[in-house]
Amino acid sequence: MSMIADFQRLMQATEETPVLPPPPRLQVAAMSPGPEPGFAVLIRNAHAALVEELIARIHAQRPEFFEDLVLDVLVAMGYGNGKRDFSQRLGRTGDGGIDGMIALDALGLDWLCVQAKRLRPGNPVPISEVRDFAGSLEARHAGKGVFVTTTHFSPGASDFCAQLSRRVVLIDGSQLANLMVHHGIGVKVKESFVLKRIDPDYFSIPPSSRIEETISASSHPRR
Repeated sequence: MSMIADFQRLMQATEETPVLPPPPRLQVAAMSPGPEPGFAVLIRNAHAALVEELIARIHAQRPEFFEDLVLDVLVAMGYGNGKRDFSQRLGRTGDGGIDGMIALDALGLDWLCVQAKRLRPGNPVPISEVRDFAGSLEARHAGKGVFVTTTHFSPGASDFCAQLSRRVVLIDGSQLANLMVHHGIGVKVKESFVLKRIDPDYFSIPPSSRIEETISASSHPRR
């Protein structure tokens, strides 16, 4: 827990309160055994906490916000040629379970249908709603669909989608939050760290060979 507290203090530090690193000997003592240092564990814990906070903040927003968020994530992933203008939020009563659509080409010959279901934590999406969503794809002659929720799906939902002739992908809350982090939706970089290791090649080349390689490289002008 002391390492986690140290990392949290580091992330919360400001320019007025700089954090000085501990002496190298103390740093080594704080590392866990194994090929990866204990700092990697701190990064994973910080990422897990970020995922939980993202889901909590999504629940605090209006349903329309969640529908737009899902479209933003899918566009950031490259759907709709990565252009928000290729997407539209429907979000109206009687939409047949379709909350948004993304054109997969400039002419709108192929569409990706989206349903965004924001549920209270612990409440799964029933398989009946997945069936209804698949039926809406048939009605709109759409070949692809993405069903996104803030929680998780009932057992059997994935098996049901695997049997469909149309491609339907299910994204639960944890997967959505991880996609948001990966594509920079709703998050920003606060700190960056570089972890370096020994370069064994440097120590295996004789000094004279390194000088010859340096001279050889400098004698060839860049093109």
